[in-house]
Amino acid sequence: MNFRIAMYKIERARELISEINLLQAESPAYTYCLETDTQKGQRATFAKKNQIDLDKLVIRCGDVFHNLRSALDQAYFESVTPHIPESSFGAIQFPFSKAESKLDSTIQSRLAHKVSDDFVEVIRQVKPYSGSGGNLLLNLIHEINIIDKHKLPIPVGDFTRISSEQLRAQIPDFPEGMVDCGFGCNGRDVVWSGRFFDVKFLGDIVPPTNTLFHKNLDVPVGLNFSFPNERYFEPVIETLNKMANEVERILNLMSEALPKKTKIL
Repeated sequence: MNFRIAMYKIERARELISEINLLQAESPAYTYCLETDTQKGQRATFAKKNQIDLDKLVIRCGDVFHNLRSALDQAYFESVTPHIPESSFGAIQFPFSKAESKLDSTIQSRLAHKVSDDFVEVIRQVKPYSGSGGNLLLNLIHEINIIDKHKLPIPVGDFTRISSEQLRAQIPDFPEGMVDCGFGCNGRDVVWSGRFFDVKFLGDIVPPTNTLFHKNLDVPVGLNFSFPNERYFEPVIETLNKMANEVERILNLMSEALPKKTKIL
């Protein structure tokens, strides 16, 4: 298989994505809960961040980004270095540009033109530049990998699919008539008064109190990446799978553009 080491890195990224998916199913990073205060006669719904579970996901997400970016650099290095002197190896990494207008100069500085015209054209076609018209998923891999050296990408809870009907199915006294509303990490989203509580459905007591109870609700809470600068708010698993597929696609295009005598096995 072409770019053997780079493809192993993509394979490892996909293994991590499967781990993230399993962790989110078994120990979700975000849940939606019901709070009952039997002393005050007050109930509320709220979003809960489960920090330990979130930390495990964050570390794996960072590793996915690192493996995908590393796969690009590995394949690019293997493509270019057979055509240049060893003294130039330090300049070789997959070319990313801040803008389309600077892409050609970036490609030149990364010595892609030493391989072939077809290879240069492949790099142009995959649009590795920021801003309008650029390859968003590809550039997120690049940008987040840089950020990851200082701060890991943190997925956020997506509570937009929760409806009042879903909540009333589990909380019969939940306020009626709520439409076009959203739920999120607001401390407490909805607060109401009540006095008659079935103790079997209060959930777990919150120490050190003996009157405050929390219960996880069975409602859909998604896990999304949020990158405001790129106006990106999409599911984590879907995003990571698309990124892995895109990197593999680019590696295949690069391989096909190599002169036959430099095909990488």
